[in-house]
Amino acid sequence: MVTPNIDKLSESSALFESAYVQQSVCSPSRTSMLTGRRPDTTHIIDLKSYFRTIGGNFTTIPQFFKENGYKSINIGKMFHASVAASGGDDPPSWDEIYHAQGTYPTSQYDKSWTAVAEDILEETPLIDTAEADYTMQKMEELAPNALLGLEPFFLAWGLHRPHLPFTFPESFLDFYPVDSVSLPSNPYVPEDMPDTAWSNWGELWAHHYSDFNTEDPENGLDSDIGQINVTIPDWKTLALRRAYYAAITYVDYEIGRVLNQLEVLGLAENTIVVLWGDHGWQLGEHSEWCKHTLFEIANRAPLMIKVPGLTDTGVRVEKPVEFVDIFPTLVELADFAHLEVCPQLSNETELCTEGSSLVPLLSDPSYDLWKSAVFWQYPRPMGCYIENHVPCSMGYSVLSGKYRYTEYVKIINLGDNNYAPDWESMIDHEELYDQELDPQENRNRYQDPEYQDIKTMLSNILRQGWREVQNGS
Repeated sequence: MVTPNIDKLSESSALFESAYVQQSVCSPSRTSMLTGRRPDTTHIIDLKSYFRTIGGNFTTIPQFFKENGYKSINIGKMFHASVAASGGDDPPSWDEIYHAQGTYPTSQYDKSWTAVAEDILEETPLIDTAEADYTMQKMEELAPNALLGLEPFFLAWGLHRPHLPFTFPESFLDFYPVDSVSLPSNPYVPEDMPDTAWSNWGELWAHHYSDFNTEDPENGLDSDIGQINVTIPDWKTLALRRAYYAAITYVDYEIGRVLNQLEVLGLAENTIVVLWGDHGWQLGEHSEWCKHTLFEIANRAPLMIKVPGLTDTGVRVEKPVEFVDIFPTLVELADFAHLEVCPQLSNETELCTEGSSLVPLLSDPSYDLWKSAVFWQYPRPMGCYIENHVPCSMGYSVLSGKYRYTEYVKIINLGDNNYAPDWESMIDHEELYDQELDPQENRNRYQDPEYQDIKTMLSNILRQGWREVQNGS
């Protein structure tokens, strides 16, 4: 993909090549990252629940800096913005919240992707353009006091693309000629995949986009769309992949404008920059689209941290890291006292972390004492609850070394929205992928005799959990 501005940022940043979210969907992932706690602690596993209501009064990253003398500003999408999911952008976190109004489209999106003509954008800008403009304006307002050391700032700018619908200026299609876009090389589900691992990707086809109306024969959609190994026609796959790439190049352009403003204002040499995404994305691999799965491709997300004076020549980190690691990292980089590790039940603990500071990896990417495994999860089946916000069952994945291993288990309701996995009550068989031999995760080796000792080891790591692998345990 064409991303010159992100590429330039990476040259003076720590680039984490294996960074994983804790659940591959917007609100749970963002809540986990911004609180530094995992979904089993925040209790946020859907798009309709607010962590302060059902999890605890947890201190967030922006709230921490706000309470320690920083001006805290939210522009665009940071939390999932609905009142149900965040109380409306989690007001305790911010001094100021801004969302652009009057942007394209002025009514509901019609299609899954749109290349918008330039003459339309002259009258009605895209939301990411409008919010990039405001970000640059706000930085100009903040710069004088920040440079004088009178008021530091924490500014969070959340872009909406490349989320569906893929919407971008028409000219960005020019970066991707039709014949340069290819189909996924693994369009079928993995061999021996448990049915429970599947997501029906309704976000795409059940979202009332006109180009995904199954009753319109011109869309070429199977009536069984969303079922295992039922995907969309090749021509539609190619068009969607091209649109996704164009959307990424468009947001790269907006990121470049904002980063250039940092330079112009003289802020670049004393501003930490974190670039991150809230989940991965599937574009027809395994016949899957969107996210909502435990596949590695849905959970690995972009993460870069630029620290002037520390990452100036660029740092490549291959070791797996987690998005819960971001909070303790920023606290340490800003010279505050290290965050304490959360107790087993931390719902009454306002400030703590379930991650590890990434600072040792910034200086030494091969740091020997780094955690030996990372974890993520997703409820299965989606939308099933024992009581209130307690899921019926959960898929838990661990990545350790070159292997990813998953168990799908029932949940024990502990009361007060607390719960725990019932490791002895599986709802489907396991998954085990050898990512060295099979980086696309096309063959589940859970029954392979050669992998049984590895499976036992990984099951033990998964069941013991993240606390047992911190600091190289």
